[in-house]
Amino acid sequence: MHFLRKWFGRFAGSALVATGAAACLWASPAQASQADWMRPEEFADPDTFELRASAEKTAEAHARFLQAIFLEEEFGPDAALESKRRVLDLDPGFTELAVDVAQHHLHRSETPEAISILKDAKKAAPSDPNPSLALAGVYLRHLQKPLLAEKHALDAVQLDPENKAGYELLWEIYRAAGQTHKIEPLFQSAERRHSEKLEFLMAIADLRLREIARSRHSPSAATEARISELLERIENLGVSKPEILARTGDFHALCGRLQRAVDLYEKSIALQPALDGVREKLALALVQLGQNDRAAELLTKIVAENPVNLAAYDQLSKIHLLRGEFERAAASMRQALLLAPIDPRRHEEIIRTSLRAGDLAGALQAATEAETKFPYLTGFSVLRAITLSQTGNHAASMMAFERALVTAANSNPDLLDSDFFLSYGGAAERAGHFVKAAELLKKSIVLDPARSAEACNYLAYMWADRGENLAEAEQLIRRALELDPSNGAYLDTLGWVYFRQGRYEESLTELLHASELMQEPDPVILDHIGDVYGKLGKTADAVLYWNKAIQLDPKNQSITEKLDSHAAPVARQPESN
Repeated sequence: MHFLRKWFGRFAGSALVATGAAACLWASPAQASQADWMRPEEFADPDTFELRASAEKTAEAHARFLQAIFLEEEFGPDAALESKRRVLDLDPGFTELAVDVAQHHLHRSETPEAISILKDAKKAAPSDPNPSLALAGVYLRHLQKPLLAEKHALDAVQLDPENKAGYELLWEIYRAAGQTHKIEPLFQSAERRHSEKLEFLMAIADLRLREIARSRHSPSAATEARISELLERIENLGVSKPEILARTGDFHALCGRLQRAVDLYEKSIALQPALDGVREKLALALVQLGQNDRAAELLTKIVAENPVNLAAYDQLSKIHLLRGEFERAAASMRQALLLAPIDPRRHEEIIRTSLRAGDLAGALQAATEAETKFPYLTGFSVLRAITLSQTGNHAASMMAFERALVTAANSNPDLLDSDFFLSYGGAAERAGHFVKAAELLKKSIVLDPARSAEACNYLAYMWADRGENLAEAEQLIRRALELDPSNGAYLDTLGWVYFRQGRYEESLTELLHASELMQEPDPVILDHIGDVYGKLGKTADAVLYWNKAIQLDPKNQSITEKLDSHAAPVARQPESN
């Protein structure tokens, strides 16, 4: 029991007496006789060995407490409760035990008993803040009486003005009661003490940041200034303590002062290079400041020194993703997976990142391993099906999708959402099953109309490319553009629908606009623009755009054939003056 030594210290002067009393409580008759035989002569006469009333009381309390310990270890806390209560009857000022017993009554939903014990302890030990804190917690969390909770919490803070638990409890009370106007004065009263206790100041700083996180409003300039002053005080007091500097850096990072956080992390590392987790925090702050090169260099050193640093691999993965270095991101993720192989989210990240890197073989291997390792997670079956489709193994992909559909219908119907049918429909289209693809894509649209832009675009483009259902295709792509008006790919589809309808001028307008919206030149859109110019009889413009497209997609046989058939006539045309 954590407070055993402290309680024994209260009765150090009568330890011998109490121990003797405890022994008598547990002694058998034979043992008692032996004890009488071993008693010194000066205690042979019982009249000369009379315990004072207070000593008797102390001895019994001590013995009861030992009895409670034995009962609790042997039979559990319920069996020890009566002995603990008897100890408190004898010594109600034993506040640690009072709080323990009160907590036990609360677990048994005996709130009145808990309050009675804590009130007795508060009276018996009026200078101890712990019973007041415990009472405040009971009134707040068990009885929802914030006014009474506030009274006892204020009593605790008055007894110990730098009691961090008291301020935290008052903050919680004001939050629960909707009395947020009392929170800032509470913080200011703590700060006006000009305490030099780092633990107390850091607790107030932590409460301030929690309040900012909970509040719907940004802190005022005055509050920002007070927080800065508080953090400066903490930094000055802990200038030679790396742990304090690092924690202060955490506070600055949470406030958005990233450069200040970086400075403090670096100071902390200079004082204690091996301080756990600080270099990783420094790397994260550098990433948030856009200093990815410095962050990557630091993390590379970390994993070189400690190849089992999971956090460092995770940070490196994020940096590589931000840089678009998908192969390197997947490599870092695989290293992290060796350290944490039971987390299915890590497997999913590797599969998706490998797909983005174009590493279809790696994605398929990862998906197959994950599906085997987590057979109850149907999502990995879907990822394997998607990967099979992208590798061109359409028959296996369709079988995998159908198997996932049946399995999920029985075990995880939530998986069969709009995204599932969009992926399945895309695989069916690539497999050449156009009727089935249309059914699946329509299912995706119906399941989530508000997020159906991609499915609408996919189906509209498929029909436009095949010259089918052009009126319905136009309706679908207009719906997609209502949901995402500035999407260049969707405007390309609209332009392509117009092209198939023979509306070449309108098609050209949309396609040129689509090309402007794309962050990078897109060979498909450039090819489409060339086709429209060809239909409009502007062969030179058509060849110009086909050339741009073939430079981006040199293996496209269709564009090559168009260039071959139109390049010679263009070369024979006279130059315009």
